[in-house]
Amino acid sequence: MKKIVLLLSFVVVAFATYAQTAAAPATPATPPVDINKVLEFKNAEYNAGQSIFGKPVEFVVFIKNISQDTVTLITAKAGCGCTTPNFVPNQKFGPGETTKVNITFNGGQNGQYTKITDIFFDKGLTKRVTLTGVTVPAPAPVAQDAAAPVKGKSDKN
Repeated sequence: MKKIVLLLSFVVVAFATYAQTAAAPATPATPPVDINKVLEFKNAEYNAGQSIFGKPVEFVVFIKNISQDTVTLITAKAGCGCTTPNFVPNQKFGPGETTKVNITFNGGQNGQYTKITDIFFDKGLTKRVTLTGVTVPAPAPVAQDAAAPVKGKSDKN
């Protein structure tokens, strides 16, 4: 009798374990939302051209909601510490409204650069924006020639 109870207990435990691990019926996956059908970006790829080494470069990304629903700008993260995004976290903006993200690069890299910032929205939307340019050395200060005569004075001996 003990063998039958033990065997029956084993079968019940095995069945319960199988029932928990059995795959649930697959639900159709929702396709990812196309960010270009929700938001319109201006200056998402900004070329700053030449700038002076050590002098900050700033640009603004304008984001327009072209959908029928409210969108939330959750956060923005720069790819390195030399670039800083400035924005309103968790800002909601409705259909037809525009928000902005100011991005500043400190100019501390010599030569050509590409800086990225990822902007995160609700609904799983993310946009990567880029800043490119080249830093050049500051022009050397012009030294006044000490031997040059001062205008308006003459030498009389």
